[in-house]
Amino acid sequence: MSDAGQIQDQPQGPFASIGVAERGDAPAETRLHVPLTDLAPAAAELARQGRFLTLAPTGPPGSLLVAFGIRGEIVEVVGTASGGRAYPAVSRDVPAAGWAEREARDAGGFEPDGPADPRPFLNPDADAVTPRLVGEDAFVIPYGPVRSGVFEAIQFVVETGGEDVPLLDVRTGFKHRGLERRMAGLTVRDGAVVAERVAGISSVAHALACCHAAERALGVAPPRRAELWRAVHAELERIANHLHCAAQLAETTALHLGAARFGILKEDVMRLRAELCGSRFGRGVVVPGGVAEFDAETTRTLMDAIEHLDTDLCRDRRLLVGTTSFTDRLFGTGHLPRELAERYAVVGPVARGSGVSTDARFERPYGAYRRLGWQLVTRNAGDAMARLEVRLGEITQSMHIVRQAVDALRRTDPAVAARLPAAGGAAWGWAEAAQGEVLYRLEIEAGRIRHAHIASPSLRNWQVFAHCFPRDVLTDFGFIEHSFQITPAGADR
Repeated sequence: MSDAGQIQDQPQGPFASIGVAERGDAPAETRLHVPLTDLAPAAAELARQGRFLTLAPTGPPGSLLVAFGIRGEIVEVVGTASGGRAYPAVSRDVPAAGWAEREARDAGGFEPDGPADPRPFLNPDADAVTPRLVGEDAFVIPYGPVRSGVFEAIQFVVETGGEDVPLLDVRTGFKHRGLERRMAGLTVRDGAVVAERVAGISSVAHALACCHAAERALGVAPPRRAELWRAVHAELERIANHLHCAAQLAETTALHLGAARFGILKEDVMRLRAELCGSRFGRGVVVPGGVAEFDAETTRTLMDAIEHLDTDLCRDRRLLVGTTSFTDRLFGTGHLPRELAERYAVVGPVARGSGVSTDARFERPYGAYRRLGWQLVTRNAGDAMARLEVRLGEITQSMHIVRQAVDALRRTDPAVAARLPAAGGAAWGWAEAAQGEVLYRLEIEAGRIRHAHIASPSLRNWQVFAHCFPRDVLTDFGFIEHSFQITPAGADR
């Protein structure tokens, strides 16, 4: 192991009081070591200084990792068991770790002593429903895991006495695919192909986070031209997702013209992506070390498409938000207070719609985002309308980023990829998807992935979904779900 990865004889720095410090193989990473029984208080201390990112089993065997974003760095604390795998629950003081803690119990045998839900997180029993709402008129609606029009499996157990939704339970894990295990043993390039398929609507973001982790672990910097193209495709993916969200919300209000207009705009973006790289979902664009080869003439097509999109969006957005039958269903619906969003470390437009200014492009800038200008869009209302307003504002910012990137492409060297050595290392990689921050941690040995961990925005945001219903009724369900725009696949990775 290099000097950068050795444990210091005397812990130093701002986290010295928490555990034994170890510098990571990549910049802006710190690993702390504690006994597994001391993991909870260590995590609680780090949570007071930053935002929870993920919790997962790690090496050596019997170890559990909890990671936080603190002042532009990733700080992880690893608790290692000396005997059994029982430990005080991290989620007692860090509620955001609740679902990840349950997943670690099912996948790694770690037994939290505390508030963790005892039911299986992976492969739950859809028929095992224990009503919590008591009353003569109370009843349970087990909605899913198989639903019409939705190919992914998720179950919403609604408990109600009529129209109100006082209790809701969200269950994922019905189609857990084991993609982290699937990546083990693959080359970094093949691992990126798997990453693209974790959540199809965020193929570029997942590939970016995976490649960033590999490049940081191996000390490789992609060419500037590659970073610019990566930003272009990431922003086109963001635009397509946000337009889809607007179309879904319009369809839920039976505003068919609005749904059609925003559906057309999304389709235009998807066709543009296919014209640029051959894939409507941007697959194959991001590769370890850079991007695939591009035809230089595509920048003219790209800029023409962006200008047409800008013109059409201004018109359609004005008409959509000016339709009271649409906005009346969104104002006040699915309210998520800022305090709750921060407590559960919510990410993406869901967080920014509740006034939480979190964005990986801003907190830990990467690639071309270190040099491109853009504004972070937030709203304070915390309802479905605020989340839509954030997305509409982000579309404008994404077009601004694309314009800057294309302009910069004209002044960069033609190289689009750097070669990755068949070496080893371990590092985190991240990217801001349309749904929020995606995190990958890769351990690489001789050019192949030894271990992978994926922290998706869905796993963090789904667990707060149920908290948005106490003031709403059953007919608001679709508006709240679409305004969150997170996928079961992201949690069932």
